[in-house]
Amino acid sequence: MTMATMPKSVIIVGGSIAGLLHGIYLKRHGANVIILEQDPNPRRSSHNAGICFGPSVQEFLRLYNDTGVQACQPAVVTRFAYRQNLYWRDTGIVRHLTSWGVLYRILRANFDGLASDAVTIPPPARAGDGQCSYLPGQRVTSVQKTSDVVVVGYLGEDGKERCSVADLVIGADGLHSTVRGLLNAPVVKEYSGYVSWRGTVCEAKVSPETARYFQDRTVLSLLKRTYIVWR
Repeated sequence: MTMATMPKSVIIVGGSIAGLLHGIYLKRHGANVIILEQDPNPRRSSHNAGICFGPSVQEFLRLYNDTGVQACQPAVVTRFAYRQNLYWRDTGIVRHLTSWGVLYRILRANFDGLASDAVTIPPPARAGDGQCSYLPGQRVTSVQKTSDVVVVGYLGEDGKERCSVADLVIGADGLHSTVRGLLNAPVVKEYSGYVSWRGTVCEAKVSPETARYFQDRTVLSLLKRTYIVWR
């Protein structure tokens, strides 16, 4: 998308990481953006699992993040443990990890100025930024294309039906996408063949030896027919 084709107004359905990345990019290029998020919780406090912090996200934040908050726990090496051998191999592969919740709060601070425990003082808008709003608790019920614009209908927590109009609508509402269903573009869901569990443990609750083992490194523990990523 170039400046010549940049829409003036955009509605994004889905206010998770993907929706916010799109929203910030469009905002920084002067578009007015509304994000409609079905979850009524404006802070999404239950989503705090570890996720990869790859080069593309690093570059995005370098260009568009004004919070100054450290977005990840940097690693200098990747360690492989094999069953009982905790020090099986160290490699020069660098895998930075972050928390979903921290990244979400950094993106929200840049998008609509949300203050949180991660970003207590959100940054001011840049010159040329578009106007933005993040609306939680809004369930999209219709998407209609006219000759000039797209009309999105949505139902709020108060039970009232509302609609907004935009030049462009982006569906960023995940696997169970409402937008794809409304546009008759369903996705066939198939079992991927594995189960993934994610969780966090406070560093204060582990021994000093355990904390030193994971310091400045990502650890992949290889087990029989499974593995664990530690950070």
